[in-house]
Amino acid sequence: MNILLLAEVSADRVIGGAERVLRNQALGLARLGHHVKLLTRAPEHALEDVLELGGISEWRYSVSRKHEAAFLWSSVRRSVEQFDRLGATEPLDAVIIHQALAGLGPILARRHAASQWIYMCHSLAHEEYETRQGQTASTLASLRRRANLRARRSVERAVMSRCHYVAVLSQYMRQRVIAAHCISGDRLALIPGAVDPQAFVPLADRRLAKAALTLPVDRTILFTVRNLVPRMGLDNLLCAIEMLNRAQHKLMLVIGGEGPLHEQLQADVHRKGLSDVVRLIGFVPEAQLGRYYQAADLVLMPSLQLEGFGLVMVEAMACGTPVLGTPVGAIPEILNQVDPILVAEGVDGRSIGRALERVLRRLQEPGEASRLARKGRALIERRYNWKQHCNELVGLLEDPMQFRIAA
Repeated sequence: MNILLLAEVSADRVIGGAERVLRNQALGLARLGHHVKLLTRAPEHALEDVLELGGISEWRYSVSRKHEAAFLWSSVRRSVEQFDRLGATEPLDAVIIHQALAGLGPILARRHAASQWIYMCHSLAHEEYETRQGQTASTLASLRRRANLRARRSVERAVMSRCHYVAVLSQYMRQRVIAAHCISGDRLALIPGAVDPQAFVPLADRRLAKAALTLPVDRTILFTVRNLVPRMGLDNLLCAIEMLNRAQHKLMLVIGGEGPLHEQLQADVHRKGLSDVVRLIGFVPEAQLGRYYQAADLVLMPSLQLEGFGLVMVEAMACGTPVLGTPVGAIPEILNQVDPILVAEGVDGRSIGRALERVLRRLQEPGEASRLARKGRALIERRYNWKQHCNELVGLLEDPMQFRIAA
């Protein structure tokens, strides 16, 4: 099949979940023998119009960033122009849209150019936008924020409603799509997020990984990698660590990621007297991510909101590291398959602290750490891997009736 993937992010540099899904999906479909191309919005200050990624061409279009209206109009117009250049060479069997604005122009103006249109729903655009916004300082800012919310929701609904099917990464996202956009259940396909089990692997001796990253081998290493934004719940996690630190647990929390809360979190660490217990290490490159999972005794997902899938969970489990998370979004959907003890009762610091104490005690019991590691890894090999993901996506394109989810 000739398949075109449309996205607002580039597969060239993986800096988050959106890029990781796009890249692995494209490469996985190509490995299955399909002819795959990417059409993406060019990152700011990007120089190249066309990139080659593992034998796949990524075509880019630039946009105006003067103001919201210019950004929207140029995104629509230039995506259609580039779509026409790609579509002129050969007919398309399928177009997979990864973010709504990337697909708006092509699906409105060129829907006839492909046999099938699939929307790959990572999360809801207006909900993501809302969680990233702080307090508005003026009436004008509040009006602008509400206009942005309505625009994102309207664009996503317009795109979803015109696609033949909407693929979701979790049952949680299925429920959110139905509630927000009234998409019928028979147009939804559950194709979970995934990890490459050959790239993320367990290490026989966790102490070697700790030493390689200059982490103390005599402490229990807790690791989380997040965008440093309010919905990730990192302030509550620091409260939990403060509680455990008073109980003289030999812990170290390593926080990877960048974002607007970096300075505030660093100040909180100092104020709580946790400077010797908590490290903020900034952006973790893809090549080093697996090493941190291998070094960690426990990976944490303290999310407050959303979490449409949570790639961090499956990456850590592929490395044989248990994950503890809050009862938010798709987190319980995945962790309960390993052991319900891995899901905290709430999202507040006290709940996370109690769950941490409970899980750390469990990990000290003979054979328990190995059992949780084996169960997590087995789940990855059986269900949450990119080969399975791409096979199911191709199945959706070839025989959609297989993937209908009962309402």
